[in-house]
Amino acid sequence: MPDLRFLQECHADTTLVLFLTKNDSRVIHAPGYTDVGVIMRKANRTTKLIGFVDEDKRIPPYFDDFEIIDSGDKVILNKKLGKDQYLIVIQKAIESFLVWNADQVGIDLTDFGFPKDVKSLGNRLKSLQIEKDENFQTLLVALDNQNAPGFVKIRSILNELVG
Repeated sequence: MPDLRFLQECHADTTLVLFLTKNDSRVIHAPGYTDVGVIMRKANRTTKLIGFVDEDKRIPPYFDDFEIIDSGDKVILNKKLGKDQYLIVIQKAIESFLVWNADQVGIDLTDFGFPKDVKSLGNRLKSLQIEKDENFQTLLVALDNQNAPGFVKIRSILNELVG
């Protein structure tokens, strides 16, 4: 079985993936989308990589030959041609993804101490402290327990890729 690594571009994404993988020790934080691409480009061929990024207008060149193999519920799964590398893309960004999922299952973000406004939420999610924020952890649990569609989609993708 190949080695496996998860690569995320921001602290909120890292926290989400740690939550969904039950704090898997193979989760690695990368400072940005470009860094995820650099790590993937340099990776050993025997390492299975699953990147996790927000949808950006500027896509690093490394991802040019990834093709979409699945999409839905604000999640896109891409695969690198000829490699065991995958990229999970959250549409548009983690904050939009969380607002949309909360709306889908009737969760009020303000009940967890978060603003409903996407821009304000985005500013709050960008801090390193979000990784240890108990309210954020509680929000992730609530969204998961209510089967928020994006969470169901990511879990399904991870189950398919990781088993």
